[in-house]
Amino acid sequence: MSDLLLAMRTFIRLHEMPNFSRVAQEMHASHTTIARRLDQVEAHFGVPLFHRTTRRLVPTGEADRLLVHARAMLDALDAAEADFGAARDQPRGLVRIGLTTALGLHYVERLGKLTARHPGLQIDCAMTDWQRDVVEDRLDLALRVGPVGDDSLVIHPLGRLARRLVAHPDYLARHGMPVRADDLADHQCIAYAYGDRRARWTIDGRERLAAGVFRSDNSEAVHRAALSGLGIALLPAIRVAMDLAAGRLMPVLPASTIAPLDIFAVHPSHRRLPPRVRLVLDFMKANFPSEG
Repeated sequence: MSDLLLAMRTFIRLHEMPNFSRVAQEMHASHTTIARRLDQVEAHFGVPLFHRTTRRLVPTGEADRLLVHARAMLDALDAAEADFGAARDQPRGLVRIGLTTALGLHYVERLGKLTARHPGLQIDCAMTDWQRDVVEDRLDLALRVGPVGDDSLVIHPLGRLARRLVAHPDYLARHGMPVRADDLADHQCIAYAYGDRRARWTIDGRERLAAGVFRSDNSEAVHRAALSGLGIALLPAIRVAMDLAAGRLMPVLPASTIAPLDIFAVHPSHRRLPPRVRLVLDFMKANFPSEG
């Protein structure tokens, strides 16, 4: 029975991510083992579940039907184990979280308390400022910034993330301190943007383009560029608080209004949250940085 359960879990992942090599790597198994597990499920139910070619793996209609039952069965098994097993009082196992860089570092600095209370818990942080695909990357939880327009995800509001305009004292000594937001047009602004998108800062209710000699799609790179004196950066307050206190960075236009970012945790709507994942979600809510 345990072999069939493992084969069913493999089938679910192949349906979510139809690629033998990637599923094999993810499940620490060989390509042959993954194919054998799929053969086992097909033999058990007596139907073909995928159209297989040298390049593609395409689920059949039977696979779509079986997926509903397979997910329900494994969710029920997880719930039973949580109810009757040690997980009821001491959640254990792996939780994969997709985190943005700034908030990810914030949470990592506090994870010691969580793992000390729950030594059976394992945390795998997939940290990037790009929005990962929750299902394809097999994430239990992921962060989203701003509105979440995806009906396949369950959304949990975490809070609002304050941001600050900052620059290195040497940069401001060379170029002067902006007095009003319009002055930013004459400064090197460190742009945080993806691909060909242009960075836009909304300050005092007005949107402005941010441009300069350096840009990045990673908030930590923007942070370090600001520390090296490349220009003015707009960064989460949690990343620059210690720099401001130590004088490594200086506030720019501190009286201006900069809207905070709305942050959410999401997970697939077809999955019930096991106790270990619920525990981490509660930790993220309790340890979300207060706006300041």
